[in-house]
Order: sequence, then C-alpha cells, then structure tokens
Amino acid sequence: MGWPRTSGASAAASAVADAPRNLHRRSFRRSSGLRTALAALALLAMIPVGASAADMPEFLRGAYAPSYARWDGFYAGGQAGMTWGSADFGNADNSLVSYMLANTELQGIVTNFTTLPKGSTSSTSFGGFVGYNWQWDEVVLGAEINYNHTSIGIGAKDTTDPVLITSSNPPPGYTLVYNVTVTSGASVTIHDIVTARGRAGWAFDRFLPYGFVGLAVGRADVSRYATLSGSTETLTTTTAPTTSTTVPLSLPRDPQTQSQDGLFVYGFTAGLGVDIALMQNLFVRAEWEFVEFPNVSDVRVAANSVRAAVGLKF
Repeated sequence: MGWPRTSGASAAASAVADAPRNLHRRSFRRSSGLRTALAALALLAMIPVGASAADMPEFLRGAYAPSYARWDGFYAGGQAGMTWGSADFGNADNSLVSYMLANTELQGIVTNFTTLPKGSTSSTSFGGFVGYNWQWDEVVLGAEINYNHTSIGIGAKDTTDPVLITSSNPPPGYTLVYNVTVTSGASVTIHDIVTARGRAGWAFDRFLPYGFVGLAVGRADVSRYATLSGSTETLTTTTAPTTSTTVPLSLPRDPQTQSQDGLFVYGFTAGLGVDIALMQNLFVRAEWEFVEFPNVSDVRVAANSVRAAVGLKF
C-alpha cells in the first residue's frame, strides 16, 4: 500500500511534466521572430541600390518631400530698397556756351571749360518685376522687365575764375585780349527707371544666384543755364606809347537757359542677385543693380541700388 497522493505533490509533478513543452513554445516564438526579421532584411536587400526614395513603397518612404529645384516658367513680384545716385556735371553747360559763342574764335576754347563739379544723393525706391525662366539641369536663363520709382535729385552751380585769352587773329597793328568768366548751374532728377534684362543663374537646392545685363530707360527732369561775363581789351602796338581800350564782353545770345520735364533718357544696367525659394511657388530676392545714363542733356548720371523683393512663380 503506497503513500496517499496530495494535491501539492500532484501540482509539482504536473509542472515538471509541462516544463519541456513550455520550453519548446518559447523556443518556437523566438525562432518565429528571428525568421520574420530575416525576411524583412531580405526584402530590403532586394531593393535596387540606385533606387530613389520616390521608388520605395509608401510605408518605407514616410514623409519624404523633394527639395525645390525648378525655376522655369513665368514669375512676378514686388520690391523696395535704397538707391544712391551720382551726376557728373562737367559738360552740363558746354552746349549752351557753344551756342552763345557760335562763329567766334572763343567758341572752341571757352566751350571746353569745366565749370560744374560732380554731385551725389540717395533715395528710397520701390517697384515690381515680371519675367520668364528657362532651365536646363542647374543652368537657368531668363528675361525680365524691372521697374523702380525713385527720386534721385542732384544739382550744382559754380563760377570759373577769370581767364585771359589772347586773340590769334587780331586786326593788323593790334593785340586783342579777352577776359572771360563762365557762370552756370544744372540740376537733374530721375523719377522712374525701367530695365530690360537678360539673366543667367545656377540653381542649387533652394538658391538661385544670378547675374544680369540689359538696357535701361529713365524719366528725368532737367534744367540748366549758363552766362558769360568779362571784357575785351584792344592794345595798339603801332604807336608809342601803347594805348588800350577795354569794353564789356557783349554776346547777343547770352544768357542761355534750358528746362525739360519728363525727358526720356537711355542707358544700360548690370548687377547681381540671389533668389531663395520659400515654397514651391514663393521666393524672396536680394539684389544689387548698377544703372548708368551716359547723356542726360550733357550730364552723366549713375545709380547703385540695393533692394529686397518677394515673388511668385506661376
């Protein structure tokens, strides 16, 4: 007759009997997880090496978004900045003086006097632009019309010291000496500047640095005047003692004035800038531009501008 079996002994025996089965289940789960991981790695290895993120399945790509890389097409925007203008008035009164002294021996001499200095000023400017880009890989070529309203107003006035000029063709037996002073003034104001540009740039990531050259048209107000003063001294050399006679310089066309408003003037432009994409169709711009008008009624005007802009690409 054996010992009676208790519930505690029975449970212990059952646990010992089930141990191999539990171990087998855990081993099976581990092997199943390992096989799943190996299968996922095999799927990844099957993806071609040169495939891009766009070629991957959606669950692998996640929230990938390609960077902005296209600049071709139409665009337009608005801009504002500062303009620094300068004017060279060295020849501003030449045509007026030449007209006053026409058909005299003084014309070829006094006309070339430099009476007026250079001047400079600064002004705010604002405007807009519209253009079109063509893009080949990173190379971007474009054409643009750019408009800026400003108020570059510069003026100068001065008087030369008296200049003695001996006549090269006096009457026989006489010496003729001119004493000439030139007084003149000029002012020029550029109100509007329109430039037609050709652009060339190199695109990388969200940046488009560029350079440009082109033609410029401006609207200007110009005024200038000139007057001559002095005397003519005639010396008699055929008699002794020498006698002289001095009379005021008298010219029928003196003085001369000229005033023109809304005058169209022409020149050229060149500069550098960079466009920066903020969104697919929105960009900002920083730019430097040089504009020169070689002849605004005998005044050479130049302007340097720096500006910031916001544009939309269509």
